[in-house]
Amino acid sequence: MFQKGDFHIHSTASDGELTPMEVIGLAKRRGVDIMALTDHNGTLGIGEAIRAGRDYGITVIPGVELSTRFNNERIHILGYFKDDRYKGEVFQKVLRLIKVHKIKNVQYMLKRLANLEIDTDNSSGRLSVLSGIEILRFFGAVVVLAHPVLINRSCLTEIINMPFDGIEAKYCRNNEDDTRFFIKLTKDMEKFYTAGSDFHTNRTRDLKHGLIGDVYLNSNEINIFLKQTGLIER
Repeated sequence: MFQKGDFHIHSTASDGELTPMEVIGLAKRRGVDIMALTDHNGTLGIGEAIRAGRDYGITVIPGVELSTRFNNERIHILGYFKDDRYKGEVFQKVLRLIKVHKIKNVQYMLKRLANLEIDTDNSSGRLSVLSGIEILRFFGAVVVLAHPVLINRSCLTEIINMPFDGIEAKYCRNNEDDTRFFIKLTKDMEKFYTAGSDFHTNRTRDLKHGLIGDVYLNSNEINIFLKQTGLIER
């Protein structure tokens, strides 16, 4: 039975300061036994993290943090993968194009190869939230709204009511009232919630992000999360 889960962690595969292997070592020292590596718009660190996780006895869920926009507001989406579709050539190309903001190329490619209609945010021309959800789900991901506490309150209600599977209700920059609010909200909406430190570094003072395991799902919460998502076989 898992005891401590952190499902929002970055490595040198995006903008973190620790390699995936170093991330796993730190997670072990911090008492985390299940986690997700969720680098920005990329999954290249996942293989190393999974291999290191086997050595350290830590279950690693493949993940990604996708960049989208809503009325030019930055909205990040966490995707957790049930299988290996994230390794596929098409998805990897989609991620590379999103990273360099070539959304028209994404539109053309996914229309041609998968008959997916991808929209941009009218205010910015970047990938829309709804299309980000659709892309992740098409490639086999469970889709979670990242750090809702950071979203402008003027658009939070509309975004939360989009078809996410879950919400990151526990987050490193929440206060206690924030966490209670988002946990209750997810339960009222009959969704699941996750916890994320948004870890980037332990080497410098970081006021924007947490240390691995600073916030986490406990054993009971992990069981609910895994049961509702089917991410790993129990």
